[in-house]
Amino acid sequence: MSSPRTPKPKEDAQAVFQVLKAGGIAILPMNVGYGIVAIDPDALKRIVNVKQRQSQKRNGMIGSYSLHQEIHVLPPQQAGIVKLLTVDLSIPLGVIAPYRPDHPIIRKLPPDVLAQSVVEDTLAMLISGNTLVEELSRLAAIEELPLLGSSANLTGKGAKGVVEDIEPEVFKAADIVVDYGRQKFQFPRASSTMVDFRTMRIVRYGACCDVVRDVLRRFCNINVPDDPTTLVP
Repeated sequence: MSSPRTPKPKEDAQAVFQVLKAGGIAILPMNVGYGIVAIDPDALKRIVNVKQRQSQKRNGMIGSYSLHQEIHVLPPQQAGIVKLLTVDLSIPLGVIAPYRPDHPIIRKLPPDVLAQSVVEDTLAMLISGNTLVEELSRLAAIEELPLLGSSANLTGKGAKGVVEDIEPEVFKAADIVVDYGRQKFQFPRASSTMVDFRTMRIVRYGACCDVVRDVLRRFCNINVPDDPTTLVP
């Protein structure tokens, strides 16, 4: 089932939310490539199976800056850097930070889903700046429902910038697909750049990683190494 070709973010978010609440799976545009998301624990397990994910891979929470403020716990300096990157400069980013275990959304996660979504005391959350995803996150937060997922591709095959590149078995697993065409942030590769804000270390160099590095150096006096995969021996 596909959403209309003409992007209507708030209407599309409502349609996606109803599918997810009913236990379905959605494929969504997330600015840094297409993601596959669910709310229901059984649907999350279906995603893991269809993607052929290894046990060490973690779910990410699909969120927003406001949800980040509710769930993540950071000192003022690091919290200010998240705002600078995601709000002031509108850079899509995966934020890894300590989380509040007593937050209502976290408390609704079954133990096995929680274990598959956190590392030690940290939770990864994508803040993409995408209107559809922001609205979907808002709707889920109102009902205190966890919106979790990962990139819409087979494990190890790379995030996809267009729906047409998603592997057939992954595409067929979705109950609703929202196709907004080619995603705008794919350099140097599709997928979110992820920063561990405990250590201010980039743990995944994805879309806009060069921009993130420049902002950290220019405005925060934080030097982050180059993407090691681009260095010439």
